[in-house]
Amino acid sequence: MTDKNQTNPILIDIPMPIETPRLVLRGVRAGDGEVLYKSKLASRTELQRWMPWAKEIGSEEDTEIVIRENEAKFLTREDLMIVGFSKETGEHIISTGLHRIDWTLRIFEIGFWVSTPYTKKGYASESTNALIRYAFEALSASKVIICHSGGNDASRRVIEKLGFEKEGVFKKDDHLPDGTITDKHWYARFNTDGLPDLDARWGPA
Repeated sequence: MTDKNQTNPILIDIPMPIETPRLVLRGVRAGDGEVLYKSKLASRTELQRWMPWAKEIGSEEDTEIVIRENEAKFLTREDLMIVGFSKETGEHIISTGLHRIDWTLRIFEIGFWVSTPYTKKGYASESTNALIRYAFEALSASKVIICHSGGNDASRRVIEKLGFEKEGVFKKDDHLPDGTITDKHWYARFNTDGLPDLDARWGPA
């Protein structure tokens, strides 16, 4: 039998979509640039506070290029950029994913941002809870990492709600879009024990 950790990542199945009570999460696709660009514009103030990549929002075409580049990375399993849409309205709610993947050790890092019109409604917790379950149960994760910049209390609350174990603080290790240098706080989970209950499922219907 082939050791799963020695499998070429391109051969690893990534069952999609992921469904939660309110969301459908899937890999990015060509054509998503328009809706992601609109969400970035609606979320500009918050994104430019915390996300270095958002210092320059760019154009819709720039966003579509990023989407297509990341669709290719999804196919090669280099990075899994995921977008989440409302089951009820079809509106884009959250951009998330599994990043900085080590397929040999099965380590994944979760990142996310919620479109500003939908913040403070529990979508970040719902989506991240589902991705934790997905990483461990569908992708045989050994460890799931998440981090936040010093001062980003909204992200900290999501992380703490989902029971991550704090691994450490890297002093003066984060550079915010406005030039502020701050700390980076790192957390990890090693299983799904104690996660808040959530009906999450994945794969074709």
